Amino acid sequence: MAAASVDQQDSALVERYRAGSPRSREQFDRDCKSMPGGVKGVYFYPPYPLTMVRGEGCYLDDADGRRFVDCVSHHTALILGHNHPAVMDAVHRQLEHGIVLSAPTGGEMGLAEEICGRVPSIEGLRFCCSGTEATLHAIRLARGFTGRPKIAKFEGGYHGSHDVVEISVAPPLDRVGPETGPHSVPTAGGISPHAAEEVVVLPYDDEESVERLIADNRDELACLICDAKTGILETRREFMKGVREITRAHDVLLIMDEVVGFRLGTGGQQEYYDITPDLTTYGKVVGGGFPVGAFGGRADIMNLLDNTRGPTGFFQSGTFSAHPVALAAGLATLQQLTPAAFARLNGLGERLREGLEGLAERIDTPLQAVVAGSLFGLHFTENAVTTYRGMARADKGMAHRVFLALLEEGYYLSHWLGFNALSLAMDESHVDGLVTALERAIEKAKREG
Repeated sequence: MAAASVDQQDSALVERYRAGSPRSREQFDRDCKSMPGGVKGVYFYPPYPLTMVRGEGCYLDDADGRRFVDCVSHHTALILGHNHPAVMDAVHRQLEHGIVLSAPTGGEMGLAEEICGRVPSIEGLRFCCSGTEATLHAIRLARGFTGRPKIAKFEGGYHGSHDVVEISVAPPLDRVGPETGPHSVPTAGGISPHAAEEVVVLPYDDEESVERLIADNRDELACLICDAKTGILETRREFMKGVREITRAHDVLLIMDEVVGFRLGTGGQQEYYDITPDLTTYGKVVGGGFPVGAFGGRADIMNLLDNTRGPTGFFQSGTFSAHPVALAAGLATLQQLTPAAFARLNGLGERLREGLEGLAERIDTPLQAVVAGSLFGLHFTENAVTTYRGMARADKGMAHRVFLALLEEGYYLSHWLGFNALSLAMDESHVDGLVTALERAIEKAKREG
């Protein structure tokens, strides 16, 4: 069977996983016959991934009839939980009018106005179909506006699937070079052979090195695209404010990648860190669970896409860009994200932080818990996780065993435990239950892994 070829270990945890998920294994074997690898990359983990068949509120049901508390929230996108009534009503209303109509529908205006009203740095906005498209178009605008060819990005930063952003996403530690001057390492096959030459790679949590590297390359740098990795790394506010000051001083545009945006407050990460980027990219939450991307920022840059005054040399479109169903779901989602809603959600995050800090003190296993608002990551390592290299050195085998053990406790997290999210469908009992489940899961992983 296809799944057998990817089994990595014969532990009690893995054997119980197999025994409890025969229908998921059957589905995976079938998938492998027509799709290389069976599933898209992020969904795969050994021995094979669970197949989920329904989501409701903060719960997921798998193909074998088991229910889990969902702490993934579809890679943070479902901030309201599954099948929220306001989102479902908005989707059904749009479907009654049509799926796509080969023309503007008015839905673009509603969501664009909502985002611009929440984020002062957004003076103009365009929609596309994914975060990948959003970062691609933002980088094109930055290059065109500045006339410079290169970009800067942080080591370990993920910004989608086009050539220049696929550099140093998860580079092997034996190829990364000095901590203060990371090498530019291609981390996806088939990209342009010159892509690495177009990217200056920066280290997280090191303002001095960021200043030096940007200063050394300022004449060629169009922009720095930045994902603060909030909830994955411990990212200091002072560091992010320093990055903004450095880019401004050297006339390098700052693109804030907020594809995981609107998780920390009404203005997103830039409000949280008190910085004003030149351009911002969005996805996930702003589509309410549907495929979406958006990018916006300063009017003088975004106006390169304004063809009402004649050709500008810039163009952005797409058959399904600004899809009316996605925009309806996104607007309904943002309308639920009031200050009171964020206060409750961030309160759950703070309760989780306190619970995880107490757990780390009780157990004899090194655990670093990173919590920011409703985002959280778990890393099995002695040291604080402030950089890609610190994260990459964490014990991934332990993380996977704990993931399997948490499934037995009824909790579904990202399979590497580093990228998780609470939702507004949860309450204090789900958070407290997660801390209790994690303590039991760690003991199981140590005993049976």
